[in-house]
Amino acid sequence: MTNTKRAASAILSTLLGIAVVGAVGITLHTLSADALRGKLVATKSADTITVDGKNYPKASVTMGVYPDRATAVEHGSKPTKKDYVQYGPSNHVVLPAHTYVTMTLHVYDSGDKLNNPYFGKVVGTIGGTINIDGVDVSSVAPDAVQHTFTLHGLPTSSQDPLFVNVPLPHVEVNDKDEFIPTKDPGTNNKGHTVVFSFLTGGKGEYVFNCEYPCGDGTYANFGAAMGAYGYMSGKVTVA
Repeated sequence: MTNTKRAASAILSTLLGIAVVGAVGITLHTLSADALRGKLVATKSADTITVDGKNYPKASVTMGVYPDRATAVEHGSKPTKKDYVQYGPSNHVVLPAHTYVTMTLHVYDSGDKLNNPYFGKVVGTIGGTINIDGVDVSSVAPDAVQHTFTLHGLPTSSQDPLFVNVPLPHVEVNDKDEFIPTKDPGTNNKGHTVVFSFLTGGKGEYVFNCEYPCGDGTYANFGAAMGAYGYMSGKVTVA
């Protein structure tokens, strides 16, 4: 092969590589844009609170967990492409650093049994409890969970550790698989309201996901919504 042909071949290979990387990048960007549905930024408060002798600013954020796209839209969430169980209105939550964050989750799905009963325990919240429809609890029975909000990140030298696990109580169904009205006015008696607080550390990137097997039957019920980013998983940016 002549030097000219070698050079032409190298250039062609380089251009092909750039094209492939570009196509993958565009695809991932498109998928991420759909999955994130914009950012959900916590609302900062003028109030402060003292925890273990240290003063923290306060912030709050509200999300929902919905059994399908129609329920999500009904309660004001942004639509998704697939009709999966999902968090909303977004799967990218932005929280302020070194802050006392109070999160409210309105949850509307049924459930079954956790694969691992550990995720029925409340971990990482202030006081080790969550408030469900006005009642403080430290756990939910493994067979009474609809989903979990499990926030975590890889421990690194560049960001503080953050781990929160909140089991979310199921909405009961009748023998016709219809939802039974609850006693929670915050969800118009269609679900449960779960409130909890935790402390953020310094800036970092974390993820949240559900640890209840709520997929489509593949991979031990961890397929579909569980395997498609932007439905039962998401990103938390502490900024």
